[in-house]
This record gives sequence, structure tokens and C-alpha cells, in this order.
Amino acid sequence: MRTSFIHDQQEIDKIINGCDHCFVGITEKDGSPYVIPMNFAYHDGQIIMHSGPEGKHLELLEIDNRVCVTFCTENNKLMYQHPDVACSYAMNSKSVLIKGKIEFVEDFDEKSRLIGIFMKYYVNRDFKISDPAIRNLKIWVLKSEIVTAKAFGQNFRYEENVVER
Repeated sequence: MRTSFIHDQQEIDKIINGCDHCFVGITEKDGSPYVIPMNFAYHDGQIIMHSGPEGKHLELLEIDNRVCVTFCTENNKLMYQHPDVACSYAMNSKSVLIKGKIEFVEDFDEKSRLIGIFMKYYVNRDFKISDPAIRNLKIWVLKSEIVTAKAFGQNFRYEENVVER
């Protein structure tokens, strides 16, 4: 099944904004992958994440801050070109993959600003967050280096070629 690349920034933004979470790939000490699901905010082309102040993921990022973050549309339809040809089936979906480096924000005022953006991304309202909560947060900002977006199964023309699951 044909896969097509997406180059339009508005379409890439739409895919990212349509996701509730992303998957962050980090490198283990032995070089193997370690992938965690995370909530995020997308604001002015910037990916913002947060976590508690401790954990394996933070220890690994202190060693190697390179990550691969994946966003994928949900509630996709399995479609086919011919019902008897296995390779003609594809999930009608879109994804964005971003490779880059994580930078941690330590400045208190900037952490406050970013967690406010984060919360507004999910609930679309402003919050007053306590100073101890801000101090106890680890704010991550993804510095993008490579962005790749793809569409899968988008070349189907017939809605009747959908598999009900």
C-alpha cells in the first residue's frame, strides 16, 4: 500500500494537534530503545512535555538527550483495495515523527508559563499553579531537528472498502 509524505506545515500541525498523547523514544544505557507515552502541548511549533523531578527517563536523558517523538492519528479505519489481497490492506492514518533533543527548563517563571500553556492545551482555560508544584515539575521542551510526516491508506476512493472491527 502506498505511503505518501506530508510536507505542508498546516497539515503537520493538524496531525499533532489532533493527538492526545505522543510516544517518546529514549536511548537506554545499553543502546536499546526505551519508549514512553506522554502528554504534551503544541504551541508556536514547540512541543512541551512535563514529568516529575525523578525517574529512569530523566536519568537516561541526562546521559543522552536525543529523542524520537511520534504522533499518530487515532480512530483510524482499516481499508483495502481488494478484499482477497492481503497486501492491499492499510490503516487509513497519518503520523508525524520528530527527532531532536530535549532541553529542560529550570527558570521558575518560564516553567510557570509553559505549564500554563500545557494545561490550556488540554482544558482550554487558565490555571493558577502553586509555587511548590512548579518547583516539583520537570518541564521538557523538544528542540526539533528532523520532522517527517506521512499519510497511510489515503489513496482509497471507496468508503465501502472499510473493515468493520
